Amino acid sequence: MNKYLPCILFFGCILCACSKAKSIEDDSKSGLKGIHRMADTRLRVVSYNGYWTSIFPRDDGTVRTSKWIDGEGIDSEARLHRFAAWAPQAHADIWAMQEVIYSEEDRTDTTAKAIGEYFEKITGQNWHPAADSKGRLILSRFPIIWSGSIKNARGMAALIDLPDNFKDDLLVINLHFYTKPKEVQVSQATNALDFINSVRRGERPEIPEDTPIMICGDFNSLPGDRPYHILAKLAADAREGDGKVRHYHDSKPQQLNSDAKGTYGEIVWSGEVGTSTPLFQMRTIDHILAPKDFLEVQQAFIFNSLILPKETLTRYGVEREAILLQREGRTEKVDHLPVFVDLK
Repeated sequence: MNKYLPCILFFGCILCACSKAKSIEDDSKSGLKGIHRMADTRLRVVSYNGYWTSIFPRDDGTVRTSKWIDGEGIDSEARLHRFAAWAPQAHADIWAMQEVIYSEEDRTDTTAKAIGEYFEKITGQNWHPAADSKGRLILSRFPIIWSGSIKNARGMAALIDLPDNFKDDLLVINLHFYTKPKEVQVSQATNALDFINSVRRGERPEIPEDTPIMICGDFNSLPGDRPYHILAKLAADAREGDGKVRHYHDSKPQQLNSDAKGTYGEIVWSGEVGTSTPLFQMRTIDHILAPKDFLEVQQAFIFNSLILPKETLTRYGVEREAILLQREGRTEKVDHLPVFVDLK
């Protein structure tokens, strides 16, 4: 029996059906804390909606304030410090973030360059930033060769120069669709598809046409809705149950230590906050679509620190309230939860 198997079962890792279980890196021996990453993981990508840039300070280092933060009763300083504490423990290689440099106020006092420098400070790593200054930001540990907006899709793309031991570089698309109406979401997904097709046809000289394309973001729609299927199947007329071929892995991430699949909403505790049974009021609207022609999905999960056992939090080196947005009595609002995908 694999000596790490009990650990794998304990953490409840959600493994892609096509992959074999691998041992989790033994952090106790390496001295490295962090949200579990397997020893042979080649690339970790995280998609996360940062809620009105509240996870980053202004360029001058001051805590961000706005009507969307203070006006909603959110402790901006606590949120900033919580993210600074857990982000280094994510051990990610690429972050696709939404609602960062999002408002007009943000654009006057916040730049991608300064966010990259701040991220380097809190993680102790080198980072390359790219943003469209309309809410989408990509941070990469590897150089970004090119980046640009995707017209009428509320999205951006960044071509990432992966190390030589990868067969290809990677084009990361970062999207944030409107909440409604559904017709607009479909239009935005179709516009993103048009961009992808233009790359595939060799119409974007800055991007090699055979570059693998990963799609991340806040779709504001469920896995059964058309925007998801349009992108997963690369077909403008795609719908649930249509039998069309999927071009992306269906990793179906769940929250660690739970069967819950939601990434947006709140947790209502049946009794005392943090110690009773959590009742989830959440929707799955944040996604990472990893291309099948790139690497194998090793594991995928949703990180919700609020529900993790104390011993797990200690192992990860994160606080229980790491992703908390706001608390009201027995209700803890999280806004969006980060989605992790590990590739090998």
